[in-house]
Amino acid sequence: MHSGELYIVLDSPVHRTGDLAKIYVLASGSEQTSVNLEIRDYKGVLAHVNLNVKPGEHVVHSLEFQVPKIPGKYELLLVNNGEVYDKVSYRVIEENEFPVEKYVVFTWHNHQAPNYLPSGKYYFPWAFKHVYEKELAPYGRGPYHYHALILEKFPNYKCTYNLSPSLLAQWTELIDKGVVFADGGSIDKSSSEASIVKETLELYRKSALSGQIDVLTSIYAHTIAGYIIEFLGAEDIIREEVEYGIEITRSVIGLEPRGIWTPEMAFTMKLVDIYSDLGLTYTILDQKCHLEKSTGDKSNHLEPYLVKGSKGELIIFFRDTDLSNYVSFKNNFRSELHAWKSAYDLAYKIIEKLDTRGVLTIALDGENWMIFAKSPPLTAYFYSRLVEYLVKIQETGYLKTTNHRELIDKWTPRRTLKHVPTTTWLCSFTKWHGEVKEHHDYWEKAKHAYSLIKEYEEKYGKNEKSKQARRALWHLLDSDYWWAEFWESKIIDIWLCEVYKQLEVGETYCRVEKT
Repeated sequence: MHSGELYIVLDSPVHRTGDLAKIYVLASGSEQTSVNLEIRDYKGVLAHVNLNVKPGEHVVHSLEFQVPKIPGKYELLLVNNGEVYDKVSYRVIEENEFPVEKYVVFTWHNHQAPNYLPSGKYYFPWAFKHVYEKELAPYGRGPYHYHALILEKFPNYKCTYNLSPSLLAQWTELIDKGVVFADGGSIDKSSSEASIVKETLELYRKSALSGQIDVLTSIYAHTIAGYIIEFLGAEDIIREEVEYGIEITRSVIGLEPRGIWTPEMAFTMKLVDIYSDLGLTYTILDQKCHLEKSTGDKSNHLEPYLVKGSKGELIIFFRDTDLSNYVSFKNNFRSELHAWKSAYDLAYKIIEKLDTRGVLTIALDGENWMIFAKSPPLTAYFYSRLVEYLVKIQETGYLKTTNHRELIDKWTPRRTLKHVPTTTWLCSFTKWHGEVKEHHDYWEKAKHAYSLIKEYEEKYGKNEKSKQARRALWHLLDSDYWWAEFWESKIIDIWLCEVYKQLEVGETYCRVEKT
């Protein structure tokens, strides 16, 4: 079996005392193989398993066993000729054990930059392709659509979504009017592609209105707020982008948002008053980059904290950095069997984190961990298996899946932080200012564009032209264009040009062709 795969998993990482549980032995090989295995527990040999594996074949062998009658942590070993090939851990809990307040909240950040030009024509199709394209075949279409189908498949699974306002706006435009691309292509509102986008949006809306998910609002154009406020002093820009984001979330989803996703977790304490004043209650930041460097009455990340500004206050949930990164970056599965085993391992890691009362938040992009994997379809298989395990654990009463809207109504923060640092989920801003040699010059251009808007408004007051210039500034500040690996100076230039055009400051400042 050295040339193949061999794993052992259970039907659930948690069982009640005396339950009948299922063991699954998962095997594959590149050549004809016959293998004799032992499954051992703490008493010795539990069972013998003989497998014949054909080249390229996946074999799933199942058998039942009775879990121990004494609560605790247990392990099964998969052994061949005295060599341990794999092992699986599980937990046994009392049949009449009183449920403890243990919650896990997956928070999926589904986002696309506003991928259109000032003319309204689109240059990138990702807001739509990641819905209807068969990127996850044979398990599903694009990740945005697949996430929605998982919600429908597992109605007892609860979680939180940020459906970014710029993503919702693009979906709505396609559904209502259709879209045109700069290269001459288009997607008609009556097309099958638009129909799939509409179905996807309706599934999210249905899940939100039923209470299965909470939908976070966000800053419209995914702006790195902490940096914009501290570098540009542009609190007014962030405030109006948040207001616009709330308006979109409210109108498209049909709920008043209570939480907000802070793009790139780019936080500054100045956001507390902005968020609070606009009626927002909570956001999500990072355990290692934010909580561990905060000051105040601090414990671990398994509880929400209260943070007070000069006028308002905000509840902050801190995501588990390790588990969030496990999903984000350890997702290059070799096969369905490997993805299945990985889903079990993550489910067990989750129950290990929640040994006592607590809230475990796992937060990451909803699409990038899937589409950037070596085999995107296997991430879909992994996710379905993971949710299946979470639902089974939930049925034992060991923990509950939930969303943050429910949590803030039942879990009052016991601790208050005095200060949370100005940083991101990467613990710095260098990915957006520093890793590309042009970064500095472009941030100076952005600062100058903002100063031109302020000068214009001091002279003429706020009017339609300055409003459009401000919206152009939102777009050029979208963090996706500044991210080092996806640096898009051409797009930034186009929106800079639009700022100058609206303010009528002359062609001197415009370095790109008109669009």
